[in-house]
Amino acid sequence: MAPKNRSAVTYTMLICGMQFVLIFSIAIIVGFSFCTQSNEKKLMFISYLHKSVWYSKPTPQQKNSINTTTHLTTAEAMAAPCLPNWTFNNLTANLKPIYKDFMVYRHCRDFTSIHKANVCKGKDIFLLLVIKSLAGNADRRASVRSTWGQERRVDGLSIRRVFLLGRMESQIHSQSVQSLVDHETKVYGDIIQWDFRESFFNVTLKETLFWKWFTEECQDVKFVLKGDDDMFVNVENLVEYLKEFDASQDLYVGDVFRNWYPDRVVSSKYYIPLFLYGKKPYPPYAGGGGYLLSGMSVRKLHNASKFEELFPIDDAFVGICAQRAKIEVVSHQGFRTFGNIPYDPCIYKMLMVIHRVTPNELWLIWSLLNDVTKQCVHSLKV
Repeated sequence: MAPKNRSAVTYTMLICGMQFVLIFSIAIIVGFSFCTQSNEKKLMFISYLHKSVWYSKPTPQQKNSINTTTHLTTAEAMAAPCLPNWTFNNLTANLKPIYKDFMVYRHCRDFTSIHKANVCKGKDIFLLLVIKSLAGNADRRASVRSTWGQERRVDGLSIRRVFLLGRMESQIHSQSVQSLVDHETKVYGDIIQWDFRESFFNVTLKETLFWKWFTEECQDVKFVLKGDDDMFVNVENLVEYLKEFDASQDLYVGDVFRNWYPDRVVSSKYYIPLFLYGKKPYPPYAGGGGYLLSGMSVRKLHNASKFEELFPIDDAFVGICAQRAKIEVVSHQGFRTFGNIPYDPCIYKMLMVIHRVTPNELWLIWSLLNDVTKQCVHSLKV
């Protein structure tokens, strides 16, 4: 029996030795290949190891928790990552980091949905209120929902609401904020959130993602009010105005800016370097604080955007796409998105959209507008 035992031990040692040599050889080959690869390939390799090794097995907490609001379709979950483009590094070297971030990922337009509100399908909607918001602006969303953004019928016509969000830019408290957004989604079902990082220059990305979503999901929506979460909207006035329009025709109405040039002051929030836009003025566009579109115009803007590179200033980008789509923007004095408006409910009663209103002001104005005992001694023609 002893010779057999020695043979078995020798065979086992031989197998272990061969395994060691094989693993060592693979390590040398991979290491040599890694050193000779470009940075982009290295990042892809590290990302693969990160996902396949560290996240291949769910934790016990993950196994026991089910979050139905964040499940993605197979196509979304398997979408290839959009890799950075470093071509413009020299152009942005002396600019603020936001310019470099924008140029590096300017070509990225497809992002998975974290939350996808189902507000359109199978519903005859006359006016869809589309409000750009930030994940942390829960107070503004609450004030909108409880005042002018209520889902209801005006003169028998259906009014619905949706908020557009990205991911919170800052990592501080981001998990708590996201939990709040998840809760809002469960309670109200009015949030569309995409998996991209919020920034001032990414608002244009949010615009194009909304156009795509609307084109796919909202074929029967007649009109859209598009604006920010700090606006006041007199929905009754909008409905009265829109009744005379055909939703199958173009409509783009707001506080129009004509012959406006890019801001060339480097310290300005709106600074646009020459490599992003030349010396010509922007096409006419409606102020992004709030404007009206027909469903047809939204679909045309979506098609036109496919031929335009993303631009940092979102309302100017809408004007650029409208020009390509041959949609004329119409000015209306009922839209006040630039400048100060006197804090007077009688003035608010005669307007359609007012920009830059705090949640407290919004609740107060709403209560005053609904006070039937208050009489207005003057009027403002709209």
